[in-house]
Amino acid sequence: MKSVKFKWKEDKKIYIILDLNVFTAQHLQKLDSLLSKKVCAVQIWDNQKDYKGIEELLRQIVAICHRKQVVVIMNNRVDLLQQVQFDGIHFDEIPQNWDSHKNLLVDKIVGITCTNSIEIVKWAEKEKVDYISFCSLFPSVNNSKCELVNRQFLAEIQKMLTIPFFVAGGITPSNIAELQDIHYQGIALVSDLMKKDNAKSLLDEYYNNINLTYEDFDDK
Repeated sequence: MKSVKFKWKEDKKIYIILDLNVFTAQHLQKLDSLLSKKVCAVQIWDNQKDYKGIEELLRQIVAICHRKQVVVIMNNRVDLLQQVQFDGIHFDEIPQNWDSHKNLLVDKIVGITCTNSIEIVKWAEKEKVDYISFCSLFPSVNNSKCELVNRQFLAEIQKMLTIPFFVAGGITPSNIAELQDIHYQGIALVSDLMKKDNAKSLLDEYYNNINLTYEDFDDK
């Protein structure tokens, strides 16, 4: 499968983030069972000092995702793109060496994290990246020290954005209703999902809830 851009559709999608501190080869079968048209991407969280010992695991993740037509995105590490055949890169901040990366990323998906920075939004628009991820919407275990996204800032920013965006951080099936006024493309879930015995049904619940209408929420 060649690297492809996201194909946005009317329904909102799930974006899975894998934490390699907890994700191992034993979780590959579970990952495979979670992948469907409800999932648009899998991202590898860059929290490892050395990837040499786990390159085979990364290739297995890519192979499983590509069989299901799900793209795989590496966090920050542009140097790993070619050797593992990732479909794109997700930056945590505006890369200082962006100009030198551009040619390597022509056919790749590019995303960036934003909290409350108009500078990042303007950069993303100027450079025509594929998506922005706003994080963190709610307090969470994985983002306990992160600044929370200002909802008023996001409400204003979405009026000017011409590129899709995801929301992430502390999102649960029960608080998704609070995001009704945000026109997001999907939500990002960290791989605590992999620890759950009911991971498939939980992912389905997330997917169903993010695609509810105002009327559906009122009925609930």
